[in-house]
Amino acid sequence: MKFMVIDGNSILNRAFYGVRLLTNHDGLPTNAIYGFLSTLFRLQDEYTPDRTIVCFDVKEKTFRHQKFDSYKATRKGMPDELAAQLPVMKEVLDALGIIRCEKGGYEADDLIGTISRKAEEQGDDCLIVTGDRDSLQLVSAHTTVHLVSSKGGQDTSRDITPEAFREEYGFDPIRLIDLKALMGDSSDNISGVPGIGEKTAMNLLHTFGSLDEVYRHLDAPEIKKGLRDKLTNGEQAARDSYWLATIERDAPLPIDMQALPDVQMDRDALYDLLTRLEFKSFLTRLGLSKTEAPAPTAAERKRVELTDLESAQKQLDALTELSAVPLFAAPGLRAFALLAQDTVYLLSLDSFSVTDWDTVTARLFAGEIKLVMHDAKPTYVELLEAGLAAQGVLFDTSIAAYLLDPTASAYDLERVALSYLNRELPKVDLTAEDAFSPLGGRDSALAAMTANVEAIADIYAEASARLEEQGMHKLFFEMEMPLMTVLAEMQQAGCKADADQLCAFGEQLDTRIAALTAQIYEAAGHEFNIQSSKQLGVVLFEELGLPYKKKTKTGYSTSAEVLESLAGYHPMIADVLEYRQLTKLKSTYIDGLLKVIAPDGRIHSHFQQTVTATGRLSSVDPNLQNIPVRTELGRELRRMFVAEQGRVLVDADYSQIELRVLAHVADDDAMIEAFRGGQDIHATTASKVYGVPVEEVTPQMRSSCKAVNFGIVYGISDFSLAQDIGVTRKEAAAFIQSYLDTYPGVHHYMESIKQSARENGYVETLFGRRRALPELNSKNFNLRSFGERAAMNTPIQGTAADIIKIAMLRVRDRLKAEGFEARLILQVHDELILEAPEHEAERAAALLREEMEHAAELRVPLVAEAKIGHSWYETK
Repeated sequence: MKFMVIDGNSILNRAFYGVRLLTNHDGLPTNAIYGFLSTLFRLQDEYTPDRTIVCFDVKEKTFRHQKFDSYKATRKGMPDELAAQLPVMKEVLDALGIIRCEKGGYEADDLIGTISRKAEEQGDDCLIVTGDRDSLQLVSAHTTVHLVSSKGGQDTSRDITPEAFREEYGFDPIRLIDLKALMGDSSDNISGVPGIGEKTAMNLLHTFGSLDEVYRHLDAPEIKKGLRDKLTNGEQAARDSYWLATIERDAPLPIDMQALPDVQMDRDALYDLLTRLEFKSFLTRLGLSKTEAPAPTAAERKRVELTDLESAQKQLDALTELSAVPLFAAPGLRAFALLAQDTVYLLSLDSFSVTDWDTVTARLFAGEIKLVMHDAKPTYVELLEAGLAAQGVLFDTSIAAYLLDPTASAYDLERVALSYLNRELPKVDLTAEDAFSPLGGRDSALAAMTANVEAIADIYAEASARLEEQGMHKLFFEMEMPLMTVLAEMQQAGCKADADQLCAFGEQLDTRIAALTAQIYEAAGHEFNIQSSKQLGVVLFEELGLPYKKKTKTGYSTSAEVLESLAGYHPMIADVLEYRQLTKLKSTYIDGLLKVIAPDGRIHSHFQQTVTATGRLSSVDPNLQNIPVRTELGRELRRMFVAEQGRVLVDADYSQIELRVLAHVADDDAMIEAFRGGQDIHATTASKVYGVPVEEVTPQMRSSCKAVNFGIVYGISDFSLAQDIGVTRKEAAAFIQSYLDTYPGVHHYMESIKQSARENGYVETLFGRRRALPELNSKNFNLRSFGERAAMNTPIQGTAADIIKIAMLRVRDRLKAEGFEARLILQVHDELILEAPEHEAERAAALLREEMEHAAELRVPLVAEAKIGHSWYETK
């Protein structure tokens, strides 16, 4: 039989620090449990043990503490976020049917040691999983330690066998106790012999073999007088340390190793636990689903199919009287499920003629029925593409879920139902061609749609109440919901791309890439895969002999940072850097953009409003936010985005909007004065920080202050600033302090917002957008530092994001109200782009600038500059 014995506290602790802080819908931290289970399942797959046992420490003192009060006295307590997960972790293990072992008066190490001994006596093999090197003393012919460790911020693991141990230490595993007796262990507050460190202790054991033999040979010539005195004076400490470091292998186990129970998973309990924890991937991995029907959240609902136009019209007329009608729409507008009081109404295209179906669909989204949907934007885009009205969705549960928890990983209906309702939805492919056909999976499809619309209704009930409680009712209804319609219109409109120019630009890049490839091969003296970091590292650092900074077990680091530091050593470095830049430009942008040009010649990027934690919009397919702007070649890409014949692009972007928001929220007189006076904020800052007149500010001074201006709200450190502006860390720290002295309001804001966030548990934008920051109260320095940076930045970046959203709404509404043909087609960071007939261009530009500048009333003016051109490049 093969046993896997896990040091529960050790692995849970490593998981806690190794996985970013996660929480479920109820605010319970879950990262340690997630990391532990990931490790558990991976190891079970890899080693296929017959039984898995997890051992935990208990709170009460052990027999070691009773003899030595100082034992582990320096250990810090468990962080609250980890302590909250421990009992839940044990519940999960119990539900998995995994044996759990703990015993008052003993440490987990003692239980592990006892289990491994008993396994050996039975002729069984034992794999100990731990991050604690103390367990290496247990390594034997039948016991292997799978040691988990951290190096360079990454978790690594390896199996320690007797041979591997001897190769590393030079003596048998049991002598690890002797080593600790001599050198001590500060983590456990084991003193060892005062004055003897690891190197001396290792030498003594290599020479004499054991602690006893060292003391038998104190007069040996290998032991000099100074060392002899330390050993003599510290003998009692050595003996005590030996006792403390020895794992007890005869502890009274609370389990019978001769009669271990079979592994029996409690699938229902495990399903409930994992759904509560929102671990969807583990539910899938374990094949778990609810065995009984979920308890109804309302009166038992009827299911009615509407199969003709007359009955459908009649029912839709009745729905106009209701205050909210949950709706689930199948992809492609092929079927709808509506919930009205105690009845689910189902409609599918297969039951109607095409003409009648279009009539039903148009009626449903005419704006008279107050609809509640989940992720309605794709449906709106489909409606617009079909030439139908896209109105009536007053509440989107995916957007509500995002506002209530903007750091969740996703907001699909399955995940939100799991989070809010502890309910798993049926997995049915509603995009399948025969999904609603009587000969296909019609019954399953309609049942899935029924479950989905019921979930939307139940999520709506909870989410709408929570939005009201958290003061985000106005933000949701007046900003985010109208914006969803605007984003759908922008996606449907798209932006024209010049495919011929893209192809020509791609050919130009190919020519240059080929030339660079030849130059690199010539410098290396042979051909190799330039994009292989491993092969490139061999060429640079072994064949050319360039100095290297980092080397891992997979090879040399050839990151951009490493290569840039080598720029003066060899001409190949510049060629490689340019090669990387151009190949990325070609593959990501030229080839990538050509693939997504639609038959209408336009690129229809998907604008997303439920992705970023700060509220900023993002785009995918393609990601237009990442179009390069820092290099001339990158900027050339903007020539490929053009207006249709007879039209122009009108582009306006905010000037330093985040700094203007900072001036407002910090109420800093000096910064406010600079913006109100129309001054160059970076030059003004440099003048104040360096103590020189503005006209004497050099480009370098301005650049340094620009780095601080933009970095300060991100909590920039002296280390990061030093790297950015090329000064020492000490100089950077002094620079930051001088900056904060110059803008005391900013300094006060940074400190007060962190304190406020700690007290409240969240930060807000000026418009009420919230972000919870549980990391602020973490005992983990890195997590706490992240929380502080997020506390400072989120109200700034989030408010800037809110302002541009307001501008988008105002621009779009005014264009429609005043009869413009111009339409909003792109939003990129702080920039809005219209496509307008040439005769409307000047008026559209004035409208765009006016609405952007009046989107919010701050203590400083908002400034937007509008430009007109036939391509995006020309507007810049």
